[in-house]
Amino acid sequence: MLAVSRHIREFPLAGRIVPEIGDKRIRERFIYSYRMVYRIEPTRILIVAVIHGKRLLESISERFEKRIYDSSPN
Repeated sequence: MLAVSRHIREFPLAGRIVPEIGDKRIRERFIYSYRMVYRIEPTRILIVAVIHGKRLLESISERFEKRIYDSSPN
């Protein structure tokens, strides 16, 4: 996971757009059975979730969106 997070910092667009969200700033990388979901922000890359691959984001979308927007810089 650490290697992937370092790679994201250097190449943030390498991850795919999360299909359940559809926002080009929210992307994911797969690590074994897990999805690392991150948001590309102007000054940082924010890892917002590490979720088991079989779990649907739709079931936690409300909490997921709140976490993303609460973490946005002012």
